[in-house]
Amino acid sequence: MKTITHPTSGQSICFGRTRPAPHLRTGHKMMSRYMGALPTAPTSFDWSTMCATAEANILGNDTLGDCTSAGAGHLIDIFTAGGGSPVAITPAQAIAFYSQSTGYVPGNPATDQGGDEVTVLTSWKQKGYDGKGGHAIAGFIQVDPTNQAELLAACYYFGGLYFGLELPDSYITPFPSSNGFVWGPGTPDPNNGHCIVGVGANAQGILINTWGMIGTLTYPAIAQLCADAAGGMVFAVVDSEWVNKQKNASPSGLNWAQIVADFDGIGGTVPAPAPSPAPGPSPTPPSGPVTLAQAQAWAAAGIQAGHPLQTRAQAVAASNAGLASHWPSGQS
Repeated sequence: MKTITHPTSGQSICFGRTRPAPHLRTGHKMMSRYMGALPTAPTSFDWSTMCATAEANILGNDTLGDCTSAGAGHLIDIFTAGGGSPVAITPAQAIAFYSQSTGYVPGNPATDQGGDEVTVLTSWKQKGYDGKGGHAIAGFIQVDPTNQAELLAACYYFGGLYFGLELPDSYITPFPSSNGFVWGPGTPDPNNGHCIVGVGANAQGILINTWGMIGTLTYPAIAQLCADAAGGMVFAVVDSEWVNKQKNASPSGLNWAQIVADFDGIGGTVPAPAPSPAPGPSPTPPSGPVTLAQAQAWAAAGIQAGHPLQTRAQAVAASNAGLASHWPSGQS
């Protein structure tokens, strides 16, 4: 396991990401293969400010190659802060999840072999972060590293990104000493396998958290280093904790049903939540036969009650629901 020393603090820094096996790299849907699209996201935002202290915790990645676990922990910090019930993942929790997701045995250095993001994300989804379903994600999907709009939308609407890549030597020599560093294109080094998370965006690229520091990974660098040929991957992760239950909205303005619809519209497989009954009094039945204008108004109301961006199938379903909820009994 490769270890380097931070030039300012003298703290050890470990790598620990391994490439997913070939059969794992080909089994995941990519957003760009689908016709759906998310609404245009802002070009500048920073979710890490909601939980800056928690994001600065290195979560055991100074002594262990648990970057895949630390990255998941930092996304949980953001998801729960955005949802209004913030937690701060601890090093002990991150190390426990490292054991769960990779087979690391505490006290046995031979088992400190790092992890690949596909296996780790799968464990996170199936067992939760604590092995008992706690902080379990609902799903994950691969993002096209060459598509800036996709990267922005996924990071903004779902609360972050999960990267696996091999860092160029120029990224660590010299090593960044504080927040604000910028990483551009470079030659990937297989010995520098690392997991980082996207926490926002600016004009240059995606804001990232790595080893407790916030910097920028430029869009050209993402396109290069996260390409399949370079052994990298980047994922969007969807988690219900990102939605504030009291406000029924995430920091990006979507409720859980809208997030699921968007995620599934780009190839995800999260089950749609059960619809809530529409509030308000029952419509007054018309005095005579239903007119075309009434039917059109009811269909339009159903569509307007849905997400601002809908697929054709979603719009048809919403229109039918609007008609069904207003149509008077006894009329065919």
